Amino acid sequence: MLLNFLKNIWLRLPSLRAFVYRPRQDTYLFMPINGAGLGHLTRCLAIAKKLQEIQPQVKIVFLTTSIGITLVHRAGFACHHVTPAALLDVGSITWNKLFYRTVQNVLSVHRPGTLVFDGTIPYLGLQRTMRAYGRISYIWIKRGLYKEGVNSKRLNSFLDGFDKVIAPGELADDDFKVSLGANNVYAVNPISLLDKKDLLSRERARKELRLNSGATCAYVQLGAGNINGISDLQERLISNMQARGIQVVLGQSPISLHPEPNINADSVIVDYPNSKYFAAFDFAVLAGGYNSVCEAITLGLPAIFYPNTNTGADDQVERVMQACTLGPYRYLLEADEQKFALEVDFLLGGMAGTALYQKINGAVEAARMIVRRHANEPLE
Repeated sequence: MLLNFLKNIWLRLPSLRAFVYRPRQDTYLFMPINGAGLGHLTRCLAIAKKLQEIQPQVKIVFLTTSIGITLVHRAGFACHHVTPAALLDVGSITWNKLFYRTVQNVLSVHRPGTLVFDGTIPYLGLQRTMRAYGRISYIWIKRGLYKEGVNSKRLNSFLDGFDKVIAPGELADDDFKVSLGANNVYAVNPISLLDKKDLLSRERARKELRLNSGATCAYVQLGAGNINGISDLQERLISNMQARGIQVVLGQSPISLHPEPNINADSVIVDYPNSKYFAAFDFAVLAGGYNSVCEAITLGLPAIFYPNTNTGADDQVERVMQACTLGPYRYLLEADEQKFALEVDFLLGGMAGTALYQKINGAVEAARMIVRRHANEPLE
């Protein structure tokens, strides 16, 4: 009876649980908040892997709302999941209570000393956690390049609540930290999950995808389709290229909510990350999301980008415009097959040049920032 009484008191006093919290400084909790795509999750996986390379003895745990939870397990990390609010028939207050209770449970099991959040805005459940658990170091991976209509002033008002804010820059944006305007912000280069050394060889990649060794090959990936319908455009582009004798590989997102089978592409990849096959291709047709653009440019794959103008905050048009200053990259804002054919001619005609991007992977810089407790502390 006494034991049950004490247990009930313990469960009803979250503030007491936070007060006696003793963090393990070698344990890191990554918290990517994902909706329609894999951007936040992929960025956290990239940083977590580099952190593990720097300090192999650390323990890394994930808590995410992404439906790509299995991808985290496949990467070798323990992962807890909270169903995203969009898939539950509950209000914001109810969902944030659920989120907070889940965070509490994860903290009690793993006792991380550092929490790394990657999302557009810290949810109320996370804000409550930050107020209650003061012994944890909080880091925000905060990417920028928002549309003009986004209230950046409101977003930036959360910066001071974090011990550090790590800002992955855009490919051609060297003044990103200045635009954030905060002392605890540390700018890093664009983050990519893979480096060139991680790619399969051209011969091996083509063999696995069953492509002709001497053919011209293109890769098509226009996103998960969870925000905008992509199947019609996808089909038209595949037919356009195949009519020109180009073999086409379609990349399907592993978290697409309504995947549609494609019987027209020469090969289909439902894998993660698809970028490991990039050496197989002569060029790609891609969406304008952060990961797609950064991967193509950092890994040196020529591409034509179709930015999604229906995103809530992400300014994909500005991103692809920047990308086109860095080598053999083009973009289109409309589904015009004639213009598309001209851009394909440009990439294949030897006039596009080579990739100019040579910076270090920002995942390495971010991992070093996270490991350091203080800005000037050297790495062990």
